[in-house]
Amino acid sequence: MNIFNFKEELAKYGLTEETYEQCLKDASDKVQKVSDIDWQEIIEKYNLNIHYDTLRKSQQPTPFGGAFIREYYINKLSSIGNDDNYFKELEIQKREVAKERQKLNVTKIEYARNIRHQSRFELFYENVSDALTTFPLPEFYPINSELESKKEYALAIADIHAGANFISENNEYSLDICKERFQVLLGETIKFVQDKGLSKIKVIEMGDTVQGLLRISDLKLNESSVVEATVFISRIIAQFLNELSSYCFIDYYHVPTSNHSQSRPLGTKASEIASEDVEYVISNYIKDVLVNNNRVTVNLSKDKQYINVPILDYECIAMHGHQIKNIQNSLKDLSQLHRKFYDFVFLAHFHGGSETVVGESIVGDTEVLVCPSFIGSDPYSDSLMRGSKSSCKIFGFDYYNGHTETYKIVLN
Repeated sequence: MNIFNFKEELAKYGLTEETYEQCLKDASDKVQKVSDIDWQEIIEKYNLNIHYDTLRKSQQPTPFGGAFIREYYINKLSSIGNDDNYFKELEIQKREVAKERQKLNVTKIEYARNIRHQSRFELFYENVSDALTTFPLPEFYPINSELESKKEYALAIADIHAGANFISENNEYSLDICKERFQVLLGETIKFVQDKGLSKIKVIEMGDTVQGLLRISDLKLNESSVVEATVFISRIIAQFLNELSSYCFIDYYHVPTSNHSQSRPLGTKASEIASEDVEYVISNYIKDVLVNNNRVTVNLSKDKQYINVPILDYECIAMHGHQIKNIQNSLKDLSQLHRKFYDFVFLAHFHGGSETVVGESIVGDTEVLVCPSFIGSDPYSDSLMRGSKSSCKIFGFDYYNGHTETYKIVLN
């Protein structure tokens, strides 16, 4: 088509190329509802001597008709068609825009990930806190605490795996059975305390308190969600301690971490996110609901691997045991690691009880005490033909001779 002299044509309307493009942009924003500017306001803004309908729907060969606009930009682009610097600059700008968009996407993804992570744990703690109510004090019976005993006793509870549900060759397990076994353990422990005339006892919870979700196969094994199992077993243990305190004082120790109680999101490896461990939730839950019971002292560890358990004048350390590669060397290795001579090491994790003398001190033997499992044998242990009865042990310590007694409480 015959095209006008653009500058002369624009001058008739009092426009330069710059103001003309600004005018077109305002009109475009109006059509796309980016701006709420009125057509008449555009006319007045650029002092155009035309009716606003001419601007709004002009089809004439004026600066506001479609043909004029098209030819104007074709002419403008052809004038810079041979300008390599222009296209190089355009490419650089394009890359910069793409880079900024990528930065924005990465930021959004990271933000969303953080929100999901935070929300997941907020929901977890909300579910736990909803069930958090202080336990009423039991009926306290008189305790003769004036007699100074030369012995101390420690009840070890290990590998409860609350939430697991199965039937194996010689054992079956569920949340109901778990609850029943704690009733059996309570009765046997009360009988032990009364027979021995004890004024106090130590209770060591050795970890793997819940079955958790270490692997996808646990979805088949679990009877409930991890949150439900966590609240369930926290209340069961707290209730056990609360009722036992009717008969004696209790020093309660809870190991800070274990393998089944870990959270392993997004394919993370064992202990890779060690702080994500529900043993922390369970132990603090127990402490909170028993806060009014002066007969129960809950001892927690600030360390992420172990807890020290003072028994008489002996140095004792308790940990779940999933970190231990060699049971025989564990006492020596831990003593060397912490620059502290331990007399006794309490371990769980191995699901079969054992007592191994690994050295000698001036007053008695030094030993590694592996605690049996509360859950007992399961289909996996059956496949290895290495099952053992569901049980807990009470270890007796003499002031002069160290570990001298062991009482096994069979629960199934």
